[in-house]
Amino acid sequence: MQSVLLGPVQSWLAAHPLVGWLVAHPLWTLGLALVALLLFAGLWSAIARLTEGFWLSLVKLPFQLSGWIFAAVSGLLVRRWAKPTAVVAEADRVSEIIGRLETLQTEQESLLEEMRTLLEKRGKG
Repeated sequence: MQSVLLGPVQSWLAAHPLVGWLVAHPLWTLGLALVALLLFAGLWSAIARLTEGFWLSLVKLPFQLSGWIFAAVSGLLVRRWAKPTAVVAEADRVSEIIGRLETLQTEQESLLEEMRTLLEKRGKG
């Protein structure tokens, strides 16, 4: 009876010598199984990180897309309804500069006069 059960197993182990070696060396089998388990766990976590990044990107996509659309539409609206800058003629600009310089000159003269009076009061006092 025992040979009936062991015969096919022994012939299968003879046909697959690597499995026969693993059966004959249980500590090596345990170590290799542990290494294989660790490698499989690393592969599993790498796949999990990859799919996590994919799903996060997929969830963020509508928000990014709406942000891009909003930026494009607001850019178009700003360009369409923005007031064009008025081009000031050179003669008008020159007259404006001269007017400002005259104002500054009169202010400078009044400040100089005030400083002279203050210095005279200090010198007398």
